[in-house]
Amino acid sequence: MIRKTLLILGSLVLSAMVAVSACSSSVNATASDQKNLENQLSAAVQRDKIMRAENSSLWNSELFNDSLFTLNIKLTAAERKEAHRLARSFEDHMENSSLFMYHLLSELKARNMPIELAALPLVESGFNPRARSGAGAHGPWQFIRSTGKALGLERTKNYDEFYDFIASTDASLRFLDHLYQECDHNWDLAIAAYNQGEYSIKRAIKRAKEAGVAEINLNTVKLSAGAKAYVRRFHAYADILKNPQKYGVDRPEIKNRPAFKRVQIAGRLNSMKQASKLSGAKLSTLKHLNAGYLSDSLQSNKPRGLLVPIENARRLEKAIGIEVPTTEQGTTQDMLSAVASNAPER
Repeated sequence: MIRKTLLILGSLVLSAMVAVSACSSSVNATASDQKNLENQLSAAVQRDKIMRAENSSLWNSELFNDSLFTLNIKLTAAERKEAHRLARSFEDHMENSSLFMYHLLSELKARNMPIELAALPLVESGFNPRARSGAGAHGPWQFIRSTGKALGLERTKNYDEFYDFIASTDASLRFLDHLYQECDHNWDLAIAAYNQGEYSIKRAIKRAKEAGVAEINLNTVKLSAGAKAYVRRFHAYADILKNPQKYGVDRPEIKNRPAFKRVQIAGRLNSMKQASKLSGAKLSTLKHLNAGYLSDSLQSNKPRGLLVPIENARRLEKAIGIEVPTTEQGTTQDMLSAVASNAPER
């Protein structure tokens, strides 16, 4: 009891001394000292806020906010049936998206496009960057060569941008925005045009208007059975993505931060296998992220860099002699602010 009392008295004395010292310091502190303290506190609060956000789930973030679902899709009976069928493969396909989803949602928000469009790679390829169709479409967004080439996608001996998720996503979102403008500002018709062809849908819209149709939409424009089926699948996947619990499935756990960093390897590294060894990232992961490279060789017609999981990027940079900026010398979260500056220009 005596020891406990002494401990309490001791802590009270210590607290009083700290308080006196603090008062003395505050009296003697200069305006500059106070400003520095305020700046440090502000920076610490900001770092804590960023770390909290980046460690939270992408699905609970501002990139997946309900307000971004602007298409107001209400499934028909046929679409509900389709959704239950597609839900069987949803989780497998979404695992393919884990490394790309943050990037895709960020691009959609930056371009002020409906978040439902994140379901389109599910329809096209199941988020498989190396997907190929019997009709000659390639990559996660399934471009045919002529369309992709018109949108600026390149193919060389060693690299194919049709399989490059970053390059093909940029091309696809630009194309979708163009189709939206051309298809009477109707996203369902733009989606149909993505599958059926721009001029086919524009002719259908023109015929509807010539027939006196006042409101142009999916139900008033005569579409092919294939185009209708495609939009039906898109609606179904969009609803599963938004409401997975309705179908008894889960979205993968994805953090609210970039999943990869582009490491500039030109002149430093020529083999993906070597990149895997030096970075500690699985070779299969690097191949998934960098599907544009057509072999183990990292030779390319221009300095494309190598996409590396964010947690492995610094280790690779250090191994190949890239000096890490002081702003990146802390935790994983500290290095994320530099990711944007390493992205390729559009």
